[in-house]
Amino acid sequence: MKWCFRKVILRPESGVAVHKTRASSQFTPTLDYLPGSTVRGAYAQLFINKRSVKDEAFQQIFVEEKVRFSDFLPSNIENSTHPPVLLPMSASACKREKLKHLDSLRDRLISQYSASRDSHKEQDKCPIEDCGEPLDRMEGKYLQSLEKPEPEAVEYSKQLRMHVGISRATGSTIHALLFSHQLLSKKIKWVRENGILELAQKDLFFVGTLAAPESEAEALFAAIDQVVSQREHLSIGASKTRGLGEFVIQRMEINNDNHHADDFEARWKAFNVKFAGKADSAEKCFFSLTLLSNLALRDKMGKPVLDEIQPKHLNLPQECKLEAAFLNRTIVSGWNAAQGLPKPDTVALARGSVLLLSAPKQVEQTHLKEKLMQLEHEGFGERRAEGFGAIAVCHPFHTNFAKE
Repeated sequence: MKWCFRKVILRPESGVAVHKTRASSQFTPTLDYLPGSTVRGAYAQLFINKRSVKDEAFQQIFVEEKVRFSDFLPSNIENSTHPPVLLPMSASACKREKLKHLDSLRDRLISQYSASRDSHKEQDKCPIEDCGEPLDRMEGKYLQSLEKPEPEAVEYSKQLRMHVGISRATGSTIHALLFSHQLLSKKIKWVRENGILELAQKDLFFVGTLAAPESEAEALFAAIDQVVSQREHLSIGASKTRGLGEFVIQRMEINNDNHHADDFEARWKAFNVKFAGKADSAEKCFFSLTLLSNLALRDKMGKPVLDEIQPKHLNLPQECKLEAAFLNRTIVSGWNAAQGLPKPDTVALARGSVLLLSAPKQVEQTHLKEKLMQLEHEGFGERRAEGFGAIAVCHPFHTNFAKE
């Protein structure tokens, strides 16, 4: 199935808090992105307020799940031609200065397969003069793009807001009930100018996509525009009654190159060039699968597929072999506003997880590539309408920042 994509840019008009976990403790941390399920819920709420759950468009978009909402990632640029890039779990950078020392950014996926531990001792240190700190994991951060030679890190600010419990009976404070929200600021406090971080005030944006089947995209997007138009206000996240989570739709535009299908062959070749001269490179072809969002996947017994994931779980040919992996798991919670109930927790492979796989060169590569392009274009697993299961094959980050 072919999909049409619409790029949507959201601008926060207040701080935003999207809880990582259920608010069961005094301190509740926030995510630094907007999950697709959260944005989808905000759209659904507008449909319910302006139409009803029986509306035909509502049924098509949210019940039949004909429109898919991606995760919305933070960005410092409103009209960037490149979407923000989530750093995978194989990324590493300066332990002390992190992405302030962008020259230290490295990817460890390819070296994990073939390099000995001792061969990279010098490169495991930050190359910035007078630094020399060891490199540490850097997953979960963002780049504005992968353009060389100066990729920009996405900057955002977090703050802590304290609250006291209020008695509904008396309207006064409750003794010894203090709690706090961590939230993302609507403004960026630090802005990178000419490679130097300077104190400033600048808007933060969140960039994501809506996808619909090509045959129905025009009608579905038109139905959405009748209810959720440009400059529409959305309420997203927690503590909306306390003034948090107010967004405005800054920009919407068609973006059918979202998955870069045209450069699949170029990415495949660039990835395999990195293995030239390494062990088994003459007999095997290599490819990576990078999770751009959480992956909710179950086996035939209904159990979540996590650290034990294998090519067969992704419906890849049996000749494919897992060579290396950087994996983590997460528990995704949520709230169903229509029912006024919490969603069941979903155990998933965390976004940013990476698999390095190989296949014998005598395997029909045309068939394998078709499977991989379908996997990249369609996504995989459960809850894809809510942004889960987005996958990139031979992500450019692994080749652009590979350890040499």
